[in-house]
This record gives sequence, C-alpha cells and structure tokens, in this order.
Amino acid sequence: MKNKFALLLSFLTVLSFSIYSFGQEKQLTIQKLTEDLDGYFTKTILEQGFVGLGACLIKDNKIQWMNTYGYADREEKKPLQKNNIFQIASLSKVFTATAIMQVYEKGLFSLDDDVNDYLPFKVRNPNFPDKPITFRMLLTHTSSFDDLLPAGNKILRGVKGDHPIKLSEYVTELFTPDGKYYSIDYFSKTYAPGDKYSYSNISFSLLGYLVESIMKQDFSEYCKKNIFEPLNMKNTGWHLKDLDVNNIAVCYGITGNDTSVFKRVDHFGVPGYPEGMLRTTLEDLSHFILAYLNDGKYNDYQLLKSETLKLMLSPEGIKNIPTRSFPVEDIGLTWLKVNIDGHPYYTMNGFSGSIFTIAAFSLEYKTAMIYFFTGISMQNMLKSNQMTSKLVKAINELKVE
Repeated sequence: MKNKFALLLSFLTVLSFSIYSFGQEKQLTIQKLTEDLDGYFTKTILEQGFVGLGACLIKDNKIQWMNTYGYADREEKKPLQKNNIFQIASLSKVFTATAIMQVYEKGLFSLDDDVNDYLPFKVRNPNFPDKPITFRMLLTHTSSFDDLLPAGNKILRGVKGDHPIKLSEYVTELFTPDGKYYSIDYFSKTYAPGDKYSYSNISFSLLGYLVESIMKQDFSEYCKKNIFEPLNMKNTGWHLKDLDVNNIAVCYGITGNDTSVFKRVDHFGVPGYPEGMLRTTLEDLSHFILAYLNDGKYNDYQLLKSETLKLMLSPEGIKNIPTRSFPVEDIGLTWLKVNIDGHPYYTMNGFSGSIFTIAAFSLEYKTAMIYFFTGISMQNMLKSNQMTSKLVKAINELKVE
C-alpha cells in the first residue's frame, strides 16, 4: 500500500511539474513576442503584397507591443511609422456610437424613442410608414435601411479632400422624400424596422446628425471636445483639415479589371462622415480602447459611465448576423460580440477597398489588439483571420513583468 502511495505521489509530482512547465512555455516575454511577430509580419507583408501594415497589442492598461511594416507612401518610398495617421473606415462607427451614448447619459433621449422626436424632418421607411425607427435600431443595424450592395455603397458620393457638403444638409436631403439625395431604394421593401439585421452606413450618418440636432453643436467639434481631446488623441479627426495631411498613410487597392496592380487612392471625404471617415494613429486609438477596458475611464477622464458601457456591450439578442470572419454571437450597441479561437471578444472592423482596420478587446482577459493594412486584394483579405488569431494568441500568452 505504501509503495502504491509513493508511486501515486511520484506520478502526481511529475504531472504537476509537466502542467507547470506547459504553462510556462505558453508565456511569452516581450522580447520573444517581438521577435516572433516581427518575423511573422515581415514574411506576411512580402507574401501577401501588402503595401503597409501596422499593429499593436494592449495588456495591463498599456500598449505592450507596437510596430509597422512597409510604406506609408510607396511612390515616395516613405516607410510606415508608428505615428502615421490612417483611415479606420467603418471602425469609426464605434466613435459615433460612443458620442450618441454620451448624449444618452445626459438623459436627453431613450434608446427606444422614435428618432423623429429629435429631428427637424421625418425619417420613415416608406414601405412601412407606421413603424417608428429608434436609436436602438440605428445602433444595431436593424432600422430597415437598404443602402448597401454586395460591392459597396448604393450612394456614391466621395470626393478628393474634405467633402464641401455639410452633414446636416446631406442627411436632410437624404431622408426627406423630396430631397435631392433621397431614393426609395435605400429602404427595405421586405422587412420592417426592428425585424432584421442589415448593415447600414446611413444609420450612422443619421446618428451623427442626431448628436448635432440634440446638442446644437457640429458633430466633429462635439467629438473633439468630448472624446479626442480628453483622451489625448492629438492626431485624430473626422476631416483632413484637422490633421497633418503629410503624416497620413496613403491607401492602396485594386481598381478596375487589373488585379495585379495596386492603385494609389487619394485622401477623400464623404458628407456622411460619421459612418466611416475617422483618421487616427495606433497610439491614439489605443487610448479609446483602454477606456473600454477600464469601465469607461482613461486616466482621469470618464468617457462613459460604467453602466452605460455595460449597456453598450450587452447582447441585443439579434439573430443571423452575417460574418466573413469569426462567428458572431450577437451585437451590442454597435460592438459585435465574437468568438476568436475560443476567446470572447468585442470587435469592429472597417474596410474601404484600399484599407482594412480592426480593433478587438476582451473584458475577461483585459487585452486588446489593433491592426490595419493597405494594399488590398480579395486574395490577401483572406489573411486577416490568421493575423487576428496570431495577435490574440500572442497577447493572451504575453507575460507582463
């Protein structure tokens, strides 16, 4: 009996040591993580043909790793730097959502209010005129707007530089039946407001204008005073005029039928800019994500109250949300709840045809990752899932001293 006990004790000791050793092997030092990721992304950018790529990892309330690869301007041979500004495309929507939720915190509206109560004009799906459209519907892409085609926007309105049309004019003319941008084709004929998830850009143009209408303040100025400046996001803005244009990374994408050559895309603007025109840096964007990781607070600034943040991230119970990447479990108020290789994350990405951006964070692990790349083809877009998995695995295994 004593021999059996000794044998069992020896086995358990070896097993415990093996488990301990396995755990230790899974913990990466900063040096090892840097070597691993630098090798991986240097190889990836060459194999996939990306023009520029930048990424950062967040843990323990700070950026633990950040690096860039390739070019900010390929023709000028300017290497991409950590302080370069890049367009975040539809990732911008989480900033618009944050702005409207700051207004919500003031008690100026309820999420299930009809937005018409806060506008100088009426917004209705003409196919379902008796069904109100609410703030919650706009934030969850369930407003029954049908403004996108598989290949992109139905509404083509980008121009080189900042767009001269103001947000207020654009939204008014877009949703008013006799407006010059109005079309019945922007509204679903088959499902009513609240019935179905259908991704929409103009929902967020309208949300931006609702901030203006309720707060009596230009949306971009509101964000500057209530989000960017307090979060020390010094190189972030909705318009080119607010930024150092020479420091903005150039985007590159496939245009026309030639799928072997990336074309330079001029810096552009759209009048409905709250839907996707924010430009920022990896450092600046990390401050915003850190607020979400810390109950809505960054340093001494409370971006959102803790209860508001919980409301934003609570699943809305919306079914059949399509995805081209990791399984979407549900949506909160704009942030998607996803499963990345068994890990729960909140995420949002952006895609313009010439740049891809993504941010993802885990409240459970208190970790986050951000990355972007330019030089996009349908082939190398398939690499994004692998890069996301690589970064999530690395930050979860990182041992912080």
